[in-house]
Amino acid sequence: YTDASSEGLGLWFPDENFAAQCELPKTRPRDTIFFFEALAVCSAIHVLGNMPTPPHRMLIYTDNANTVAMFDSLRAKPLYNSILMSAVDVLLHFHVDLRVAHVPGAHNVIADALSRFHNELVVDLVPSAQIFTFEPPRDALG
Repeated sequence: YTDASSEGLGLWFPDENFAAQCELPKTRPRDTIFFFEALAVCSAIHVLGNMPTPPHRMLIYTDNANTVAMFDSLRAKPLYNSILMSAVDVLLHFHVDLRVAHVPGAHNVIADALSRFHNELVVDLVPSAQIFTFEPPRDALG
């Protein structure tokens, strides 16, 4: 599960009990949450590099329909091409099939809380959650 807010990005891998968050990059486009939603998905894909045995398939949930469409079609406006290229490079390297699916915001509570740094809520909902910080992939920032 991934999410972005005006404060940061959040990643939640429930099967691994892995939660991660970061502040929004300092150099970033203005007035577009879509960029950050797509960057959150790209960041989740980059987590593959930290897994001892990356899976052959990956399903990522996001509450942003534009992000789902972008990763489904692998087409984007020039501003977002660096995100797609970064994600595809990792997928090809690890031979992973990706599906990005839409999830209603009401079912994306953990990733949303992580993106807003509401860590108390995360721990209340998932007491065993381990919360880490991360940096989004630099090559995705253009």
